[in-house]
Amino acid sequence: MTELVTNAYTHVGVGHIVLRIFPDVRDDLVVIEVWDQGAGEPVVRGEDGDAEGGRGLLLIDQLVHDWGVRPLNEEGKVVWARCAR
Repeated sequence: MTELVTNAYTHVGVGHIVLRIFPDVRDDLVVIEVWDQGAGEPVVRGEDGDAEGGRGLLLIDQLVHDWGVRPLNEEGKVVWARCAR
């Protein structure tokens, strides 16, 4: 959850960030959604041992059940992840 919020804050920097957490009862998982007003979509970077950052989405990709991005008709996007309770 903190990684998704931090990414929204770091890469968008302006506007609102909205966080929603709710159960996905179909698969007994938890859904985390972070809405921001930015147009850019997050990208998983490859491993770079010399980089000082940029590993957050790589970790998310490896730790959660699945994740993705849903563009909104209005301004912004929702980045979501489904993970174990």
